[in-house]
Amino acid sequence: MRLLAAVLLIAGGLAAVGFAHREQRVREQDRLAAVASDLAGRPVGVRCPGFLSSLVNVRTEGGTVQFDGDGRPARFTRLSPETCSLLRHVDRFDFSCLPRGDCTFKQFRAAWALHTLAHESFHLRGIESEATAECYALQNTAFVAERLGIGDETAQRLQRWVYVRGYPNEPDDYQSGDCRDGGRLDLRPGSPRFP
Repeated sequence: MRLLAAVLLIAGGLAAVGFAHREQRVREQDRLAAVASDLAGRPVGVRCPGFLSSLVNVRTEGGTVQFDGDGRPARFTRLSPETCSLLRHVDRFDFSCLPRGDCTFKQFRAAWALHTLAHESFHLRGIESEATAECYALQNTAFVAERLGIGDETAQRLQRWVYVRGYPNEPDDYQSGDCRDGGRLDLRPGSPRFP
């Protein structure tokens, strides 16, 4: 009888912890969905994997949006466990290295997670082209950073850093010669600052 009581107590404790983690994940998804909805121009969702899904994740991309046969995007994006974790803790990263130019890969991964949310948001807007979504995301990484609590000046530097350090290393289908100051994909052609 004592063994059964101990097993039930442990199972109840694990269930309570699991429920608390689920509730935290739902709140985080809602926070990210608000940012994604602003960029998508419509209400959309963000899905982060739970604990068990994270253990079996084999995908390498930071996020995905499915399109149907008619080219319509889903109403949500699925982000990778790493992207979700980095976004959840982005306020813990020290980006004071940006002006000095001595940031590490750890900071770059966090910056890229911000960029990933922007990229998937433009897919949710209906943009199927990877190159177009990428260029628009590069110009809106600061927006995502600011919405998630990073100051304006740091967010702008972070956006520029992602563009300078990340964009040249992207696969060909994520790049476009029009992704430049004054190019066809420049969302703010009147602004002297690009991205």
